Amino acid sequence: MLPAKASTRDGPAPSERLCDLACAAFASWTLASHATVAAGGSLRGLVALFAAAAAALVLLAARARRRAGARAAPPPPAAPAPAPAPRAAPGLVRGLELAGAALALAALAHFLAGGGVLGLWWGAALALAAALAAGWLREDPAPPPARRGRGPELALFGLSLLCLGATLAIHRPDIDDAFYVNLAVAAVDQPGQPLLAADTLHGVPGLPLHLPVYQLHSWELAPAALSLATGLPVIACFHLLAAGLGAFLVPLAAAHLLRRLLPGAWLFATAAFVLVLLAAGETHRSYANFAFPRMWQGKAVALFVFLPLVQSYALDFARCPRARAFALLAAAQIAALGASSSALWVAPAGALAALASALRPSREGLRRGALGALASLYVLAAGVLVRGQMASHAPARPAGPPGALLAEAGSEVLGTSRLAALSLFALAAGWAVVPPGLARRFACGVPLAVLVVLLDPYTGEWVSANLTGPSYWRALWALPVPLLLALLLAAPLRWPGAPGLAAGLAACAGFALWVPRYPVFDPRNAGPQVGIRVGRPSLKVPEVPYGWARALNESVEPGAAVVAPYWVSRWVPTFHHHAHPLEVRLSYLLSYREELGPEDVEDRHVMSAYAAGALLEPDAPERFRRGLERYRVRGVCLAISDLSDEARAILRGAGFERRIQGVDHEIWVRS
Repeated sequence: MLPAKASTRDGPAPSERLCDLACAAFASWTLASHATVAAGGSLRGLVALFAAAAAALVLLAARARRRAGARAAPPPPAAPAPAPAPRAAPGLVRGLELAGAALALAALAHFLAGGGVLGLWWGAALALAAALAAGWLREDPAPPPARRGRGPELALFGLSLLCLGATLAIHRPDIDDAFYVNLAVAAVDQPGQPLLAADTLHGVPGLPLHLPVYQLHSWELAPAALSLATGLPVIACFHLLAAGLGAFLVPLAAAHLLRRLLPGAWLFATAAFVLVLLAAGETHRSYANFAFPRMWQGKAVALFVFLPLVQSYALDFARCPRARAFALLAAAQIAALGASSSALWVAPAGALAALASALRPSREGLRRGALGALASLYVLAAGVLVRGQMASHAPARPAGPPGALLAEAGSEVLGTSRLAALSLFALAAGWAVVPPGLARRFACGVPLAVLVVLLDPYTGEWVSANLTGPSYWRALWALPVPLLLALLLAAPLRWPGAPGLAAGLAACAGFALWVPRYPVFDPRNAGPQVGIRVGRPSLKVPEVPYGWARALNESVEPGAAVVAPYWVSRWVPTFHHHAHPLEVRLSYLLSYREELGPEDVEDRHVMSAYAAGALLEPDAPERFRRGLERYRVRGVCLAISDLSDEARAILRGAGFERRIQGVDHEIWVRS
């Protein structure tokens, strides 16, 4: 038993093994999904391919383990860190750090006093460059071993259970479900049809996916497979199973990275990271609102599970470039791509930035960096393949003054409150309070790389046109702001003993109570056109619109054309064997102007608005009358408004009868 205990103590912790397994499994699922979609295969084919690949991998791993046990060879010694820091005058190192801190604070003060974003960008970039140079010159102290043992692991898993419970209790519906959930619904309803090959929202034959890049997604196909195997509705697999699993992995993935950065305080920093994600509601597009309130969506899992693992594996490879670290680094990026197409640039950016922060500018450092960059080849190649397809879908964006896009993105993601100010401080000057060593270089190198490559205010239009698409604000996803805030909150633990712990707890309490305007579970944190509530685990849908969408689906045959207000129509395609609204969401409809024609798109929009009680055009009633026949509409959900009497007369004249009468809506069906 003694050798087994020693092996457990020396090897990765159980939480790390679980992260590695989840990363490898989902990367394999993503590769199987890409192969199936490319071959025109179905959901059944994908499940069979993944099962065969998983069985083969398990057998190979077991065989390799038996061979390793038979040889009983001692593990190879850890590779030394590349290029130890050259000796430098302590005064030079200290001078660079002081200059960087002063410059960062001056730039931040100028910006908060009303200065432009260009001054902030230049000041932050120069300050981070000076601090990173000081980190390269400094002789790092030997890091203490990461705290191990049953107690910290149990505490970490307890934190994961807390996150799981919070995610299932927070109900903040998101209208993106109209597309993401429908991808899985279509795969389950027709499990023998080609996956992700066509539009399944509008019921028009020959329409492709409204963005071809979604063919790289595999996250939505996992709940589809669960639904096919269990018989549960797809939306329940998303809102309960996928959300719970993603939330459980968030603290484990953060701890995986923080063990490398703060080995003496990783557990506290992980708890601080979770606190940031729960306490900071703020803007609709804030980091926290893409975490636990939307954890069933792949973009949340990509940002808060796979991206921290990408950075952690990059640090491992930089310190010890072995095949296992390389394979995990590649797998984490592939898994992130399967969760969100934004990983086409977020994952390589995270990997390369973490590599750059861990390596020193030397021949060996450059060699390891070049080898590590090869782990991004699959994701980069996928980006090149879809780049041509996306070019025709990217609307031209007029060039504005330098920094305009960056300022707009910053306000959308960070807001304009105290949280934005503290976030900017963490980005530009937070490194100054982080312990010297890898953590400080990470806090300098990663923000610096992102600022220079993705957030350059002079190339924002190019980045938008070639990388992020119209949603330029997503470029900020490459900045690990919640993690940097966690490092900031854990900084007092540099003081030994109880005083440091008390100061850290006080910092966390002060942050939660004073910095954000409200937490993610506050009623003020409602999303656009949807509310928020905290309650028992259930579907994360708005009760009234979802109920009318259900009633409309039950009133007509599957596949029938229907008209409904936008707040109802977006939920219609989330049901199995659903009807097809003329307009699910305007943004989806506009992407088909070329295939449907501008007149068809406008008629669909005008009819849906008329059903909602809005008269967009003077001839909207006549368009509504003609459209009922043109599109062979079988059912209409009518919002009760000033236009209702006229709409009812049109419906009766077209052969419809009222089936369901409610206080605010009614459903008419062609008899």
